[in-house]
Amino acid sequence: MSDKQSLREEHLAYRRHLSAHPARKRDLDAAITRHAARYLAALGAGNVAAYAPLPLEPGGDSFLPALARASRRVFLPVSRDDGTLRWSPHTGAPVAGAFGIAEPGGARFTSRVLHSMSAIIVPALAVDAAGMRLGKGAGYYDRALHGVVAPTVAVVYERELVDVVPHESHDIPVAAVITETGVRQL
Repeated sequence: MSDKQSLREEHLAYRRHLSAHPARKRDLDAAITRHAARYLAALGAGNVAAYAPLPLEPGGDSFLPALARASRRVFLPVSRDDGTLRWSPHTGAPVAGAFGIAEPGGARFTSRVLHSMSAIIVPALAVDAAGMRLGKGAGYYDRALHGVVAPTVAVVYERELVDVVPHESHDIPVAAVITETGVRQL
């Protein structure tokens, strides 16, 4: 098993444990959501790209509505079979999408739209001090973020900040991380 895979399994186990304690998870997600909204407000955020948290991911149900209030428009990723992401404005009315992930309906834009974002908020399983993030291993975000200069911010629980995330030359670091304790520039 690779170092990345063992790290993924370790952090997924933590998230499953956290999900078994819904009150604690709600508290952590509420704090993360507050910090994310404040971060965007401080940027004077126009359009932002973000993600709709899956049940084990940080953020919870109030995450997207809070980001929508703190920005002009939120764009969400749409996974494609070819390993790329398209981006669609969040309208609040998701449709069933690939890989069992709810997706926004409506227009789809290539990742070039990310160049016009004030910030890009991405999920992660772990992040290190150099900004290297551990994702799920498919490389969708690394391909989408290649060449993008907007600040990219990962969202994790504080416990998921680690010393080192094993990485490859194509992995794209994030500029900051949001946890339940606040925002850290990396």
